[in-house]
Amino acid sequence: MLIHTVNFGDLEVPEDKILTFKEGLPGFPQIHRFVVLELEEIKPFQYLQALDDPPITLFIINPFMVEPTYEFRLSETDMADVNSKNSSELAVYAVATIPENPSDATINLMAPIVINENERCGKQVILHESKYSVKHPLLQISGQNEAEAQGA
Repeated sequence: MLIHTVNFGDLEVPEDKILTFKEGLPGFPQIHRFVVLELEEIKPFQYLQALDDPPITLFIINPFMVEPTYEFRLSETDMADVNSKNSSELAVYAVATIPENPSDATINLMAPIVINENERCGKQVILHESKYSVKHPLLQISGQNEAEAQGA
């Protein structure tokens, strides 16, 4: 499938990389097909690129890289929506927001995106009654690691 994106120009997306979000995403219920773009120059970040509305792109990261103790439970409905019986087979992402001042960057830990790559489907799960925030600081841990690396 060939799509034209605002950020990446024309992209050839193999059919076996297309992910279906049955319910779309909160705020974008009309968009059901996405692809995860892995670009070497932005690792460990990736993009969740909408295929049905190519201007829509979410900046995502594995939340366990930012918050190693991150944990949540998926309901039976959530598991059924991603065709899974075992949460260990799911990839988990959080949407990152990088404002003009990168030190104010945040990730949304209250609404993880779970993807079953084998079944090529996903869902953004809203964690009601969660201790997590939609604006968890992204650089809190990274800044400490940089200071340690510089011998501070």
